[in-house]
Amino acid sequence: MASTTTETTSGGDRSESPRIAIVGAGPGGLVLARLLHLANIPFAIYEAEPSRTSREQGGSLDLHEESGQLAMHAAGLYSEWKKIARSEGEAMRAVDKHGKLFMDHVTQGYNRPEVDRIQLRGLLLDSLPEGAIQWGHKVRSLSPSNDGNGKHEVHLETASGTRTETFDLVVGADGAWSKVRPLLSDIKPQYSTISCIDTRIRSVDTLHPDISSLVGQGTYFAFSDMKGLAGQRNGDGSIRTYIMLQKPETWLKDVGVDWSDAVAMKKYMLEEEYKDWNDELKGLITHANPDIVARPLYMLPIDFSWTSEQGLTLLGDAAHLMTPFAGEGVNLAMVDAVHLSKAIVKASTEAEHTELFNAIKEYEETMLERSHEKMEETWRNLEMFFMPDAPREFVQNFEEMMAAHGPPPEVPKAYS
Repeated sequence: MASTTTETTSGGDRSESPRIAIVGAGPGGLVLARLLHLANIPFAIYEAEPSRTSREQGGSLDLHEESGQLAMHAAGLYSEWKKIARSEGEAMRAVDKHGKLFMDHVTQGYNRPEVDRIQLRGLLLDSLPEGAIQWGHKVRSLSPSNDGNGKHEVHLETASGTRTETFDLVVGADGAWSKVRPLLSDIKPQYSTISCIDTRIRSVDTLHPDISSLVGQGTYFAFSDMKGLAGQRNGDGSIRTYIMLQKPETWLKDVGVDWSDAVAMKKYMLEEEYKDWNDELKGLITHANPDIVARPLYMLPIDFSWTSEQGLTLLGDAAHLMTPFAGEGVNLAMVDAVHLSKAIVKASTEAEHTELFNAIKEYEETMLERSHEKMEETWRNLEMFFMPDAPREFVQNFEEMMAAHGPPPEVPKAYS
């Protein structure tokens, strides 16, 4: 059928450029879109959410020099990102259920500032041309095109109906339950052993100054008995608390609690799961606002990989879904986008004489090698957080890592 896709470019003669679809407008997909835009390479980017404000984007994250910050440099957005980054958010405290302090780390000089997810996404969205994101476009499925040559049809559902578009390259930047991944692998995400209840305490400085002081300006971890509380300062004056428990996969359903009922959630947690935790820590649960999200955490196998297929690739959680216990998910997605954009540009430049498939295959090989290392680190952290004597071993390993390696690598000069 004739194409009705809105494809974004910045001018220049790119008549030979491949038709590229990016599925998902998360940080990884948006960084890729920004870099292709800067390189004058057309693309279509589909997002199932109806608008940029239709869904809560979650809490805060730190950008690492060698990955997330490198992507900000490559995208020409580093100075704008610095304006919204919070260096004080790097602070980290770790205690046990009695409030015994194991770590009070300011992380000065480590250069991993925090930024609220909604601000980071807003910065990336604003860097793209008007109308670049096709909101409300849900990818229902993909299939090989009858045209051959590795092309694929993307079957879309919108408020006005359904349609199909054909592309030379489809990039799955669509997260944990990617619609693109099944064409590359039969492997599905597996339960990580951890269930999480995401809560929030707003206006914490004025309404709950004791909680504000407890958490500080960064992140406050409390772990014992294979469960934990993590309080995280956000830039909007709120504190997010993640209530995390090592439970069977169906526990959130089987336990019989209506997680959308804040009163029921608090009663269960305070009387059953956290009854012997100290009162200060219980305050992180007691003062939670009513908007609560309960979810099991999933991950892909640490050695997950696939055989490269012409016309398809993945980045971010679609390629290497992991739990948040090393803070690497978004950082990896963003640096994936940097390397994938280079591969696409290389294949789109006549002087390079590089086939798109070969460029993508090379990207995948290095991306998977990089991600496997971080997935292993994430799994080790999860195990240490949920040991009976936590957080002792995690703190010991963290301090040893800091002493041995110091600050992370500097950003390559090409992006300075």
